[in-house]
Amino acid sequence: MNTIGVVGAGRMGSGIAQVMAQAGYDVILFDVSNETLQNALENIKRHLQRAVELGTIKQEQLQNILTKIHPTTKLKHFISADIVFEAVIEDIEVKRKIFHELDDRCNPATILATNTSSLSVTKIASVTENPYRVIGTHFFNPPYVLKLVEVVKAQHTSDDIVEKTVNFLKGIGHSPIVVKDSPGFIVNRISRHFYLEPLRAYEIGLAEIEEIDSAFKLFGLEMGPFEVIDYVGVDVNYVVSKSIYERFNFEERFKPVPLQSKLVEAGLLGRKTNSGFYYYVGKEKKLQDFLKRRKINYKFSKKFLNLADTICRKILSQKDKLNDSQKIVVALTISMIVNEAYYALMENLADEDNINLAFRLVKFPAGPFELAEQIGLKNVFNFLNLAREELLSERYKPSLLLAKKLS
Repeated sequence: MNTIGVVGAGRMGSGIAQVMAQAGYDVILFDVSNETLQNALENIKRHLQRAVELGTIKQEQLQNILTKIHPTTKLKHFISADIVFEAVIEDIEVKRKIFHELDDRCNPATILATNTSSLSVTKIASVTENPYRVIGTHFFNPPYVLKLVEVVKAQHTSDDIVEKTVNFLKGIGHSPIVVKDSPGFIVNRISRHFYLEPLRAYEIGLAEIEEIDSAFKLFGLEMGPFEVIDYVGVDVNYVVSKSIYERFNFEERFKPVPLQSKLVEAGLLGRKTNSGFYYYVGKEKKLQDFLKRRKINYKFSKKFLNLADTICRKILSQKDKLNDSQKIVVALTISMIVNEAYYALMENLADEDNINLAFRLVKFPAGPFELAEQIGLKNVFNFLNLAREELLSERYKPSLLLAKKLS
């Protein structure tokens, strides 16, 4: 590999370009907008300057890295690229159009990689004459910090392309994990419940946004679920939830929460618009006034509350600081993450070790199966069954594999 192509100069595309340039490669960065390209270069320079301040690179390296990035509005310049990473909006038709053009304009030996986080790589590849060279490479934001890359083998992707891509990613210091082409792959699928359960808890008046976020920080996370949604983009998170829900044939456990679509329609997209669930001014934030609401005083069984307490006690260092509502939300969220991991394992998406590793690489305190061991699989199983009764929803039905593990 000598020359790397990147399609899309937004947050993810510019981040991938930075990673490749820092690894010493010449990078052709494409976007239809010269303004977007200029903004991308300025953002990359700012991130590199921050790296200089932190001591991870030297000042003299900064300019050298920037000179390796070549902006263009012409796809024809990818003729010299050895691998092209596509990182445009999460829209299947937009991506298919780009891959059709890349297949026509790139050298037949060029690897074509999509950074999709939830869409079918097989469907994207189907518009090309050479689908064997199309592969998924799902980087995580920001890619110059998070080292995980989910390498997605589509239906026609050749083993040689998988091997070359994995070796290349290892060579730039990232951690590739090969996964089947399935909705949301590993992290976005299993962690979907990290967003959906807190959103549902707020929607039904079980808990407030700020108390949910604070509860998850006791779990060892830097940000709570609503803060994370604001960080990645309310629109981005919603699109992924919607895509996974549709691709799983409208499975109840993946059903998006209407509140998210309403925020998107209102243009409240999170940090990038300075308004999402929170309103941002500089480094300060506060909850949006229209999202403040009174909790409903639900009457739950003592057995349900005690088991929520037990689960929290096993994974939180300061569980006594939580009220009952917070304990229920945390217990529901973690139990659903564990349950989804068993669904994924049942479908041979990846093995236990790689699923655990993927979660640790995105700074989750532990992998799903490690959490299951801490909590006790029987506790997870019993809590999910109680949740079905207490919350009147079949979305909490334990997966077959989880149930069989206890039989």
